[in-house]
Amino acid sequence: MLNRKIWMNGVLAGVMLVLGLLVPFVANAYTGVTIVMSVQTPANLEFVDQFNAELAKNKQINLRVNVITLPDTEKLVVAENSELVIALGVKALEAASKLKRTTPVLGVFTPLPAFNSVMAKSRRDLGNFSAIVLDQPFSRQISLIKYVLPEAQKIGVLLGTTSAQYIEYVREEGEKRGLSILEEKVNQEADLIPQLKKLLDSVDAILAIPDPTIYSRETAQPILLTSYRYQKPIFGYSQSYVRAGALAAVFSTSKQLAKQAAEIAIKSRPAPSELPPPQLPKYFSIMLNYQVARSLNIPLMDEDEILKKMLESDVPEAM
Repeated sequence: MLNRKIWMNGVLAGVMLVLGLLVPFVANAYTGVTIVMSVQTPANLEFVDQFNAELAKNKQINLRVNVITLPDTEKLVVAENSELVIALGVKALEAASKLKRTTPVLGVFTPLPAFNSVMAKSRRDLGNFSAIVLDQPFSRQISLIKYVLPEAQKIGVLLGTTSAQYIEYVREEGEKRGLSILEEKVNQEADLIPQLKKLLDSVDAILAIPDPTIYSRETAQPILLTSYRYQKPIFGYSQSYVRAGALAAVFSTSKQLAKQAAEIAIKSRPAPSELPPPQLPKYFSIMLNYQVARSLNIPLMDEDEILKKMLESDVPEAM
């Protein structure tokens, strides 16, 4: 579960490195927003469009929005101290972290471990350096599993260096819903498929937890094919993974993240040095792969019906 415990174990660890370096300052309300991206992907462009649309709904706020696509060789330049910088992706966040420490920065499309790493390296302050992390709370993921596989009893997870820190929170959420969580550690690439097979022998499904040493473009096909041979479904963490062959996933769209970012921008405008702490996605969607379900003889409720039930029971978690 990504909650206050992870906040204490993760982000706070980075903060402790810079407690002695905090410099108080007084900042005026910012007058503009600069959105920084390293590449003009469809997701990034959709974010920009929705962010502007959300700001337009608030007639009392008049913020100019500037968009920068940052080449790798160019230094990021913004109107520091008078703008909120929204960084889309890890590379953009790394560039924004090098701005003056009095410039408020909000990261989006950045996993929690990556945010922790950038913050520790940059020695930025939590007060004006934050993010909407990409990670979904495990409570939502477990909830999706229970709606899709109500008879499931054992769920397997593969753990790498990054994801190993989350296992206790996954177990905690599993126990709340009557699920046992079994894990196998992947220390090197050669261990991946053998450890996956070991899990598949004992569980009803696999929950994929983002980890660069396990889940990548190169490993997606062998992981999905192996699970299919064992007739066990995988619950992914993105639309692309479901399209590739996972049974289901909970995720937040670019539009949903833009809505949340706009809410933060509007609320923090009077006091830009008081951005909220890094937070989980507030709005989310789900995606089901009905073809995979038929192949595995898994009856599924309608996607909209499952989402409705999840929204009714969802309680936003503090980090």
